[in-house]
Amino acid sequence: MKKLPKVVIIGLDAATWTVIRPLVAEGKMPNLAKLMKAGVSGPLESILPPITPPAWTSFMTGKNPGKHGIFHFVETEHGGYAMNYANATSRRSPTVWKLLNDAGYSVGTMNIPFTYPPEPLNGFQISGMDTPSVTSPFIHPPELREELVKHLGGIQLDLRFLGAMSTDERRKQVIAEMKEMDDQWTKAALYLLENHPQDVMMFVFMSIDTVQHYFWHHMDKDHFIHDPNLAPKFGDTVRKVYERLDFAAGQIIDRLPPETTVFVVSDHGGGPVVDRTIFLNRYLAQLGLLHYHAKTTSGVRKLGKKILRLGFSLLRSTLTSRQKSRLALLFPKVRQKSEMAYSSFTSIDWSRTKAYCSEVLASPPSIWINLKGIKPQGIVDPAEYNALIEFIIGKLAELKDPRTGKPVIKRVYRRNEIFHGPFAHEGADLVLDWWSEDSLFSAQPSFPEDTNKPALVIREHRPSEKSEWGGTHRLYGIVIAGGPAFRSGAEIANARLIDIAPTILHLLDVPVPEDMDGKVLADAYQLDFLAARPIRSGAASGTSATDRPSGYTDEEAAKVEERLQALGYVE
Repeated sequence: MKKLPKVVIIGLDAATWTVIRPLVAEGKMPNLAKLMKAGVSGPLESILPPITPPAWTSFMTGKNPGKHGIFHFVETEHGGYAMNYANATSRRSPTVWKLLNDAGYSVGTMNIPFTYPPEPLNGFQISGMDTPSVTSPFIHPPELREELVKHLGGIQLDLRFLGAMSTDERRKQVIAEMKEMDDQWTKAALYLLENHPQDVMMFVFMSIDTVQHYFWHHMDKDHFIHDPNLAPKFGDTVRKVYERLDFAAGQIIDRLPPETTVFVVSDHGGGPVVDRTIFLNRYLAQLGLLHYHAKTTSGVRKLGKKILRLGFSLLRSTLTSRQKSRLALLFPKVRQKSEMAYSSFTSIDWSRTKAYCSEVLASPPSIWINLKGIKPQGIVDPAEYNALIEFIIGKLAELKDPRTGKPVIKRVYRRNEIFHGPFAHEGADLVLDWWSEDSLFSAQPSFPEDTNKPALVIREHRPSEKSEWGGTHRLYGIVIAGGPAFRSGAEIANARLIDIAPTILHLLDVPVPEDMDGKVLADAYQLDFLAARPIRSGAASGTSATDRPSGYTDEEAAKVEERLQALGYVE
């Protein structure tokens, strides 16, 4: 007899109620509307900061990054300053998939970020965006790969023209490719449901995140880079992706029996980028906390670095993702050198620097303290640490929007305020709030020769001539859940991304590990279900060794880097 899934989770990366609610009201998302009417729905609070790798990993573990060890797309190397690309090997806490396997349930997941290399689950796992390339071993079991390739006619992981959308033709190519990718994953999901059904299954679609990053300003007339000439052509691009994925969700749900519980979740929300840009290392240099090597300011050196940076920017803006990947593989050392020049990280004089950022990341970077005993050239004495933290927080509050006189950065979190657990010390010392509506800003890389320029820049309000982010992340995503155990047509409040794993465990009568930070969403359940099945706490799921294995070879890192650059996550 064919197995019937007990739980199916549909992940819509970056989906936000801001876009969904108006579309539901217009009748344009009938499948999610139907699920909302039959079940529960509400905002879903992400983790801090609301970035894809730690968010989806927190979803999978029910824990904060201090307990699972993934804080961003990159991680600092042990005993050094360099940043290495992270993947699932950096995760040091068991996933809900493993816990379900241990409890006797089979699991199949598709395209969840930060699942490469795939877990050898009882069931299957197809890794997500941290997969280096289609030739990587990203499908378990391996024989499933051949089956899927045959059914799909190949598997595509990248949008080729994403980082080079300076023309209408390129924009249309990206839109077409996003549709192809959505269609591919929809076809794969339906095939897996039919031919490889598991007790618990999850399918993730990434295109909402991508389309919001690159097309938000086309639908937002108030956006500072909105181009009224492009709005008629691209103003409905974002909503079309939402409508398409509503249809995909409907196709999946239609193939499920009524007793299957369905979750629709996003790892974070989305919203517009604003016109305020901060150069954090520039500001730290102006405060005397960061110093560059003297030689970096010599005329010849400055000219050389400027040429290298211009060449790097030109290459990135004109080549397709595929061409850049090929180039990165052929010349990894050249790539590395040009990127280091671009981010100016190698220009920092660590022997005189107390605080710094890694500005290669697109989301506003966090601040690290160059602490003695922790960093190889640390100069900050532990006794000075708290006073230095207070000083930096105070100075960040002095960066004020000249139009309002109010601080641009409303909140700065100390590490121990948001991370706790055995790996909390691996997180940044200070995390700046860039995601709240009253604290929005972007960041750009700082260069030594520009240290005397303003640290805060208000960008001109005019259409952008290059391909850049018009949208970014917000803290609140979405949750919708329907099934026999859930209330009907109810809105729930205070749901968090880390609550989904324990909620699924409880639904399947598996004790919730006592070391999970998430709680069962009791408000979502019908009272008689809770009465018949009280919430049970189980033994801690624990953490694995503190040592992080190296996640990628140089060649794999080059491929991942090009994808992240094309997506806009790496400067």
